[in-house]
Formats: sequence, structure tokens, C-alpha cells
Amino acid sequence: MQFSALGLKTKYDSDEDNILDCVHIPLLAQASHYDRAVGYFSSAVLSSAAQGLEKFIQSEGKMRLIIGDPLSDSEYEAVMEGASHPCKAKSLQLVDLLLESEDRNLKLLTYLVAKQQLEIKFAFTHKGMFHKKIGIFYQQDETVVFSGSANETLAGLSKYNSEEVSLFFSWRESFADYGLVEIEKFNALWCNTKKGVKVVSIDSEVYQKIQSGVDIEQLHKELFPSSMKPMVTQPFFSYSFPKSEQQLAKLDIEAKTPRKPLIVKGRPFELFSHQIEAIDSWRKAGYSGLFKLATGSGKTFTSISALVELYEDRHKDGEPTFAIISVPYVELANQWVKELAPFNIVPVQCYDTSEKWAITLDKKLLRFRTGTLDFICVIVVNKTLSSSLFQSKIAKVSPKDMLLIGDECHHLGSQGYFDALPLARYRIGLSATPFRSDDDEVEGSPFPDTVRQNLLIYFKGIVSEYSLSDAIRDGILAPYRYDLVPVYLDEEEQEAYEDYSAKIQKMILKAKSGKLTNDEQSMLTNWCGARARILATSSGKLPALISYLKNNPTLSLVHSLIYVGEGSAPGEGTPYITKVTNHLHEYGCKVAKFTSQETPSERRRIMDSFKEQVIDSLVAMKVLDEGIDVPVCQSAFILASTRNPRQYVQRRGRVLRKSAGKTEALIVDFVVLPLPGVINHFSQNLRRAELERIEDFKLTAINSEEIEKRIIELGIY
Repeated sequence: MQFSALGLKTKYDSDEDNILDCVHIPLLAQASHYDRAVGYFSSAVLSSAAQGLEKFIQSEGKMRLIIGDPLSDSEYEAVMEGASHPCKAKSLQLVDLLLESEDRNLKLLTYLVAKQQLEIKFAFTHKGMFHKKIGIFYQQDETVVFSGSANETLAGLSKYNSEEVSLFFSWRESFADYGLVEIEKFNALWCNTKKGVKVVSIDSEVYQKIQSGVDIEQLHKELFPSSMKPMVTQPFFSYSFPKSEQQLAKLDIEAKTPRKPLIVKGRPFELFSHQIEAIDSWRKAGYSGLFKLATGSGKTFTSISALVELYEDRHKDGEPTFAIISVPYVELANQWVKELAPFNIVPVQCYDTSEKWAITLDKKLLRFRTGTLDFICVIVVNKTLSSSLFQSKIAKVSPKDMLLIGDECHHLGSQGYFDALPLARYRIGLSATPFRSDDDEVEGSPFPDTVRQNLLIYFKGIVSEYSLSDAIRDGILAPYRYDLVPVYLDEEEQEAYEDYSAKIQKMILKAKSGKLTNDEQSMLTNWCGARARILATSSGKLPALISYLKNNPTLSLVHSLIYVGEGSAPGEGTPYITKVTNHLHEYGCKVAKFTSQETPSERRRIMDSFKEQVIDSLVAMKVLDEGIDVPVCQSAFILASTRNPRQYVQRRGRVLRKSAGKTEALIVDFVVLPLPGVINHFSQNLRRAELERIEDFKLTAINSEEIEKRIIELGIY
């Protein structure tokens, strides 16, 4: 039962309530951890609370107890100055008392210490200090704090003395202002960082003598005769507390520990050499850097393995880890959730509506900040990452405990997202193409590459590279065959292309002699976009696609991707992707659009239909460019005519992932060329731009010699 279902009040007065019955017994019956700081202590309270404590003990709950020991002026000064060390004497007194007494109350305390369920520290204070008592009950996602004057004696917990306690609940807004303060006070005491108090652990001999001086199984039978559950002796200071079967089921869901899997997708899990080298390089670079690994070569598993290794290192040192994985799209976020599962990581999914994740994250952050949870992983889409709500949540985490993994990290270089990036101590950026190349600029565009600058500022630089040719050579990606289909501009498109090119060239020349105004920059951007749409939606592309399919009747469209340009063709209102999809339907192809316009549930349904061959082909613009893992893809038809290496490298990678039965992939590139017979500066620039992509694809294709001949035949040189 959760604490919130116990019907607890916010204040209890011993003149009206039995604090033991109303607070301690019901909370201890449900708690997995219990922290208590008291001015004085009586073991009799443990016997009085036996009903709740029995379940606490049997579930192997852990308790931390600070016992105040008020000192005289001279004693206090001697302890604070280091001249006196009373803890050893107090510890030995305690062990003699526990081992020699026949009192059931003291035997309960002996049992807790022997089972390593109870850690005790002495707080040496000046008389008159340390009056306020703190008690903290932890249970999965809920915490209850009580604060007041009641001490751990029967008089303080029953009606024999007038006492009052206030309770603060983690599921209420007031907890941040009151409950957290008490938790921080207790942790400050436990860590001996509170001024005016000397807190010391009881001497290790206490644990050793009690461990060797009692028969734990016999003591359990004596204290709890109704429960004959077999007991398992733990090694000294194991700090690995087994739970009952019921408790184990709860912890398995709520507090999973990251670890590398033995089996993934039916195969033994093992990193490739390039992945191991990437992690080693990242460590040597101070735990910050970019992984420039080819699409399909295992960027995700590499970064998750780095995360797990980092967690394990920090866990050994008693340090917590807060991991943020930022992605551009919801589909990619959902894919990460699946990829994390074999590593025993269940992330908080910080996308969709905040009502679905904000409360969960708050609960985990509470446990993280109070030391009862040492690992949190969140997956967040970039838009949410930059939101004020998410920023307010992660502001509660120290940057020294934080790891940021940016998937398709080139998106994070834009100023809006860059400004939202946390100052995490540990940073990994993932991208097959983190920077645009110099040739990717629009014929000498005057706009600075701020994305590159920002990425280098945040991630520091590339720490590991693994190219597409490396991946194909090593058998990690499938080989591919490359085919060219020429598409020629018509007279109207040629005229418009040259007109926009002339305007763009003049504006760039003007920019070289002085800074452009905002209006001029806007015009330049619009002209570049309009010219790109002419190429992307050229009227000859769709007939060329249908003709290619007719001329290759044995070619199967099953598990194929068709990439098209954005927007509409000049003078048309119908989106080009809709136009292509409709024509393919009319031709008899089973295709579906896959864009950001569909809802997440619609995209999941479409993707499932694609994988199950209910749909043969997906027609997409950009949403399939990055990270979406579809290994079953056999072929890609590229009608988009992009000059952006990032896009065409990603699109090629989509079909090269290995899958059962795939021996090689097919990439068909619809190359846009000038109107036949037109030879001028602008037309030659178009040929060179298309040739750049062709050369890139040809380089790693299995039919490169055939493509070289085709280039000469088409006059693309």
C-alpha cells in the first residue's frame, strides 16, 4: 500500500493521538527505508512498534539512525577540537549492552544491526542543541517526513507525555518548502557537514562483534515465531540487501540498475572494435566529444554502453548519474526506449504532454536528491528540452552528475536549442554528419556556420570517426548497387532556375562587399528555397519513376523507401508528396505517406504495416532521414535532389542496415540535369552539384565502374 493511501494527517498531538499507532506502525509496515535523527534513544520503541517493524525487518528494509549525545561545555569543546574521541567508548558500551541483554527490545536492535539493516551514528552536541527530531520514511515513489519534538522513547510516542509532530508528504506541493528541508538537514548530519555537531559512525568492531556473537537464524525464530522463513546470512558489510519476493518485484520496476546485456536480438552482446575505440577516445578526451559514426554502424549502442560504463564507475565511488538523451523526433525517442531496454534502463519519456511525465520525473528527482536513487535516465525531444518546464526540472540536478547524449546532434547546434543545453559534466554527440561541408553551402553563402561553431563549443570536437566504407568493408552494413536515372528540366523550369540563380549570385557578390540587410538576407533565403523546389519537384521526375518501374518488371517494391522533396511544385497547391503517393496508387503500388503530419499512432500503424508487408513502400520527405531504424528496407528511390550531404548520407544509410535475407541493397538516384542543349554557367553548376552526390554514392557502390561509364554517357562532368 502506498503512503498516500494510509489517510495520514499533517499534524499529530499526543494529547489526542497515539503517535506510535497512528504514524510509526503504519508507515514502518510499508517503508523500504527509514531515516531517524533523535536526541535520545530507547530500544523499547522497536518492541512497541513490532507490528510495523516486523514487516520492515522481513522485507530487509534499511534504517539509518543518528543518536544525539549532549555533552557538557568542556566535553563538547574537546570533541570539536579533536582532543577527545568518545565514539569508540560509546560503541563498545553499545555492543556489550546488546549482546548481554535478555530484553526483547534490545534483541530487536541486535537483530537489525546483525543483519546490516541498521546503521548507527552518534551526533555529539552541546547541551541544549539538537532538540528537533527528524524522521523520514521512504517507499518507492513516495516519501513522508515528520518533524517535531517527539523522541524515540515510549513517553515521547504515547500519551504519557505531551508531544507534537508535523508530517510532510511528497505528493503535495508544500513538500518542496518543508519536507525537503528536513531531508537536507538529515543528510547534512549524516555526512557530518552540519555546523556545531560532530557526527561519527559507531566503531566497526560493533558490527564485527555482533555479527560473530549472535546466531541470526535462531534469533529470528525467537523474535518472530510466527514466521519461519529461511534466513540467509549476508557477508560482513555486503550492503547488498535481498528483498522479499514482493519487494523485489517492486524494485525491479522502479529502480533498475544499468548493465550491459548478455543477449541482444537473439545474439550474444559484444561491441565491435570501432565502438570500443570510440568509448576509449571519449574517456581520454575528458568525457566530452562527438561520435561521427556511419549510419547503421551502432552509434546508439556505443553511447548506451558508454553510459553504462560511466554509471558503473560513478556507482563504485558512491556518485549518482543523471542521463539526458535528447532526440529530434518522437519516433526516434520511441526507438531509444526499445534500445535501452536490454541494458535494464527504463527512461522517463519526456515528450508528449507534460501531464504524462512531469510528476514521474518529480518523484524520481526527489529520490535522486535525497540519495535513495542513484540513477535516472530521461529521453526528451529537442523541443521539450528547450521548454521552461523541463529546464526547471533539470535545474535541480548538479551538472557534475549529469550526462547529455545528443542524438542527431547537428540539430542542437541551432541557437535556440544550443542555449538550452545543460552544462553537463559528461557529453556525447551522435551524428554520421555533424557538420555541413564547405560544398554544402549555397554557392558561397555568406551566412556563417553557427551550427558547427556551437557544436564545437559544446562537444569540443570529434573523438571518433567510422566511415560508411569502413562499415561496408567490415561487414557491418550491406553492400549496395547504385543506379542513375536522368531527369531533364523543361523549358519553363530551366528559365526559372537560371533566373533564381542569377539573383542569388548577385546577392552573394553584394554580401562580399558589405553586410546584407535583414530584408536582403530574407530574399536570398527565399530565392534559394524556390530554386531548390524547382529541382525537387521537377515535372519529369514522376514520369521517370513510373517508367523505371515499367522497365524493371522484376523489381520488387517490397520494403522500399521513396524520398521526395518538400513543398509543392511551382504553380501547384497539392503537396508534391501527395502527388507522388497518388500516382503510385494509380499505378497499383501499395504505398503510404510517412511524414511529421501523421499522428504518432498513425505513424506506428504505418510502420508496422510496412514491416509486415501490408504496405510495400513508404513515401517520405525528412522524417525517415535520421535515426529511424528500419533494417528490412531493401531499396531506396531518391527523388529529392538534395545537395545536402547530411540528408543523402542518412538516406543511403537507411537501406544498408543488415537484416535476414538481405544480400545487397539498391539505391536509385533521379538526377536532375539542365534542358538538353543548354550550356551556360548556371547549367554547369547544376551538373557539378549533382555530380558531387553521384561521386559520393559511386565511391562505395559495388558497381562503381558501371556508374563511371554512365556519368560519361550522360555528360555529367
